[in-house]
Amino acid sequence: MTHPGPAGEFPFSCAIEVRWSDIDAMDHVNNAVLVTYLEVARTKLWERHFELTSSARDVPFIVARVEVDFRSPIRFGDSVVVRVAVGSIGRTSFSLRYRVEASGRLAAEAETVQVFYDYAAHRPVTIPQALRERLSALEARTPS
Repeated sequence: MTHPGPAGEFPFSCAIEVRWSDIDAMDHVNNAVLVTYLEVARTKLWERHFELTSSARDVPFIVARVEVDFRSPIRFGDSVVVRVAVGSIGRTSFSLRYRVEASGRLAAEAETVQVFYDYAAHRPVTIPQALRERLSALEARTPS
C-alpha cells in the first residue's frame, strides 16, 4: 500500500460520528467498524461527485480489496474525519487512498481497490472515459 500523505493532499473529506455500538471490549472502535467508516466516506464521495442514486445497482463498481494500517485507537467522543483521494486509475479498476483522523491525530491509513463491474454480465469492464476524467479530478494533490 502507498501510504497517504498529509491531509492537504486529499480533495474529499467527511465527518463520521462514533456510535456507542462502534466501541469494542478494548474500549476503542473495533477494527471491522473502521472499514465501515471507509465505506461511509466512499459512499459520500460517490454521492457528491458521481450522482449516486437510491439503488446500489447504480454504483458500477465492486470493492475487490481493502488494506488498513491502524496507527492509533479511535475512542468514543473522538471527532473522526475520513479524507479520501483517488490513488491510481487502471483499465478496469481504480484505487482510493484514505487518511482517518481522530481528534486531529492519525488513526489509520487505508487503500481500497474498486473494479468497474457489469452486473448483468458478471464481469469487470473498462472504465468509461467520462468516469476516468471525473476520477482523475480527485487524485491526490501534491504539495507545491
